[in-house]
Amino acid sequence: MKESADLLIYNIKEIVTPFDSKLKRSRDLKELKIIETGGIAIKDGRVICVSSTDEVLDRFESQNKLDLKNENILLPGFIDPHTHILFGGSREDEFLLKIKGESYLSIQKKGGGIYKTQKDTTSLSEGELIRITKNKILTANSYGILSLEIKSGYGLYIEKEIELLKIIKKLKNEIKSNIVSTFLLHLVPKDIDKKIFLNEVKTVLPKLKNEYLIDFIDIFVEDGAFTKEDAIEILEETQKLGIFVSLHIDQFNNLGALSLALKYNIKSLSHLDLTTDSELEKLKEKDIIGIIFPLERFIFKREENRGRKLIDSGIPLSISTDFNPGTSPSLNFPLIISLSLIREGLTIEEAINCSTINSAYALNLQNEVGSIEVGKRGDFVIFSLKSFKEIPYYFGMNFVKYVIINGEVIKVDW
Repeated sequence: MKESADLLIYNIKEIVTPFDSKLKRSRDLKELKIIETGGIAIKDGRVICVSSTDEVLDRFESQNKLDLKNENILLPGFIDPHTHILFGGSREDEFLLKIKGESYLSIQKKGGGIYKTQKDTTSLSEGELIRITKNKILTANSYGILSLEIKSGYGLYIEKEIELLKIIKKLKNEIKSNIVSTFLLHLVPKDIDKKIFLNEVKTVLPKLKNEYLIDFIDIFVEDGAFTKEDAIEILEETQKLGIFVSLHIDQFNNLGALSLALKYNIKSLSHLDLTTDSELEKLKEKDIIGIIFPLERFIFKREENRGRKLIDSGIPLSISTDFNPGTSPSLNFPLIISLSLIREGLTIEEAINCSTINSAYALNLQNEVGSIEVGKRGDFVIFSLKSFKEIPYYFGMNFVKYVIINGEVIKVDW
């Protein structure tokens, strides 16, 4: 007698997945498991079998079947470990200024940048912010992003940041995607003394943790934002409370913040554009994820092959959209993969590992998603392509046909 499943997916031309749930670095990033004419069985939103079509159909029965007719490929859902998707307004004028050569920090000093988005965001009602953010998440889903981090950061004032974190908590309950909530220390409000602000942050952290408003805290360590010493003050508190930490470092200036990752409970480091070779060497044996942003680096005309440099340094790498209104305004993940090959020097195998299992580690989701294995969530992206190698080849195009989130099939309409 056959076992019962909630969903059977079969005649999959290629199932493409990391080999296992281990964190990938160096040579392991070049390895993928490929099952041709594959099949998957799902029950209660979880994978119960991943094998050949013949085995899946021999062992399981279901009223819900998806026959891909050997015309489509299937991968784990992409995981975006760094987004600023919760915001109002846009900054297209600043985008054009940056293309002409004006710097990000120069625009910010004039009241633009983060300060402009803070005004645009806090001027909207909670309902409006929830509506537009849901639409952005659905757009992300249509590009195959099925798990994502959402940062606060455009409230600046503590009470406004808490309002944004409460919105993220509501989105977690209303959206099918996996959402990880991060309290981002972006900038100090202009009319508050930094010392007072840092004390407010330290005071509110236990409340944020106890009310399940945050999974992570992130600190923007940069000129005009927070110094290394400011970060230490906050990290001492997060260490006591057991809060996971990610850091923005070495984007525009190297302030020596990488040393913090060696001392504190840091899960990931974002940007790493100006991190020195000797600093990278210190990360070699650490399970700290380095996150880079191929589109942001392209827009800012950064040096090429930084991703290759980080992988060759032994760092477990992740790639992300860094979706935000100022420096990376796109959720097109297939485009991010293309750029990771063209400009960052990755292979397609590395890019897939970096956008699935390593990104899962960056968000502490490695036991739930990031690879296709028995027991994990049924989160997949299905492309109308004959090979995974075509994903970067069709530059800027999107061939996502279906996404499956927690075992539910969603057709993507274009």
